[in-house]
Amino acid sequence: MRRQGIMLLTIILVGSLIGTASAADLKIGVVDLQKAMELSEAGQKAKALFQKKVDQVQLDLKTKQDELALLKEEIDRQSVLLSDEARMEKQSSYQIGLKDFKRLYEDAQEELRREDAKLSEKILKDLQAVIEEYGDKEKFDLIMEKTQSGLLHRNSSLDITSKIILLYDDSKKGK
Repeated sequence: MRRQGIMLLTIILVGSLIGTASAADLKIGVVDLQKAMELSEAGQKAKALFQKKVDQVQLDLKTKQDELALLKEEIDRQSVLLSDEARMEKQSSYQIGLKDFKRLYEDAQEELRREDAKLSEKILKDLQAVIEEYGDKEKFDLIMEKTQSGLLHRNSSLDITSKIILLYDDSKKGK
């Protein structure tokens, strides 16, 4: 639904631009924001930082999972030696640990999603500023995002992603 709205807005925008200027006078550019995020220095740093967090979360989850596996193994091994009450207590402890693990896993996934969105949002905001500045400087009538615009075909000469990445990286070097 959102994609159809974006396509409709793009069509209306392009139509209004064509109505106010001849098609030959239009200067249109295309940017692949995903590629710009992945290939920019800030994007690569954010990706490395995020991967560190993912690795730490996986290590924490693996530790908890190993503890649960040991407890389950202990219960299975000692089940014939334990009284019914002791066996029920260990199984209850295992079930509680399993629920805690599931909750921990879900919380970790949600935290990672939020962190990824936060990192991406910052880079996208900065990229948007660079694109705006570049569009004004180079007198573009329209700069479209390659993957979200409903763009089905484009002349590769319209793709300004590489220029945007360079300008974005340059803008971050002074900071």
